[in-house]
Parts: sequence; structure tokens; C-alpha cells
Amino acid sequence: MRDRYGGKRMGIKADGMKKMIQKAGPLRLGAVVLCGVILLMLSTGALEKEESKVEPESGDETAQTDLVLYRRQMEEELVELLRQVEGVGRVEVMITLKASNEKVTLKDNTDKGDSLTEETVLIEDSDRNSSPYVLQEKEPELEGVVVVCEGGDDASVKREITGAVSALFQIESHKIKVMKSKEAKE
Repeated sequence: MRDRYGGKRMGIKADGMKKMIQKAGPLRLGAVVLCGVILLMLSTGALEKEESKVEPESGDETAQTDLVLYRRQMEEELVELLRQVEGVGRVEVMITLKASNEKVTLKDNTDKGDSLTEETVLIEDSDRNSSPYVLQEKEPELEGVVVVCEGGDDASVKREITGAVSALFQIESHKIKVMKSKEAKE
């Protein structure tokens, strides 16, 4: 039989399916359905694993963004401080960082005869996600500081700026460069 669109009616296909199911038997049919369900569960689990792989990358991006924000904040604070120093004038600052934040985690040391094992202590949140127990979070370490200012050619101003930056950031004076800006009045 044909329907009004010229295609075969579903009744014929349904009869064929009934015959095929009866021929296969309930045991084989159950096995096929079970395999389908297992494949569905495996594919869903694989998707979840792929999604969890994406999350650390976004965490890395967040860490980089936090690092940039930290650096900018430190630069702005240093500019505001140096503007108040006599003889400095207009000032611009650039800070470079060695590394990102460092998290110090709690370790559990176990002495078993000849060997010493060390394991990170984990804590669980309300969703049963575990993460390391963080004892301390260290700020990024500064690599160097460049200061460009109107008074950058004056030795006493250079000495004051170098001393201030060294005291604020605990970095050696050879990692601090003070220069006169080209817009400074002669």
C-alpha cells in the first residue's frame, strides 16, 4: 500500500520488524539493547572526560589573566608612590615577573622502613570534589623593574627610586633600571 505522498506505508515495515524480533528471540534482542545502552553510556562518559580536559585550559587562562592584573596593579601602585617623590616628575613603570603564584600544599610523610613516601593531603567540598590542602599562597616573584621619569638623569633621584623599589619588592638593585624620559625638559 502507498500513502498519499507516494511512499510505502509503515504497516509493512512494522510487520517486518515483528517477524525479525520473533526470529531473533528475546535473549538476543535483550543483548542488542544492552549493548546499545552500554555504548550510549560510554560515549557520554567520553564526552564528560573531553569537557574536563577543556577546564584546565580555561584555568590556565584565568591564571594568566590574574597574573596580568597583579602586574598592572603593582605598576599602578608604584607609579602613584613615585609621583609623590620630589624630582621624579612624570613617571612610567614596567614590571616583569619570573613566575605565577605558587601554592604550598600540605604533605603527609610516611616512613616505611627503608623508604619514605610523601602524599599530598586532599580535602573534599560539598560536591565531593577533592583538591589539595593549600597551606600558603605565594605572590609571583619579580624579575625586574624599569622606571622612566623626568628626573631620571639626576643621581640622587635614581638612588631614591632604586632604594624604594628594592625595599618594596625585595629585589637586588641591579634588577632596577631608572632612565630619563625623552619628554623631560632639558
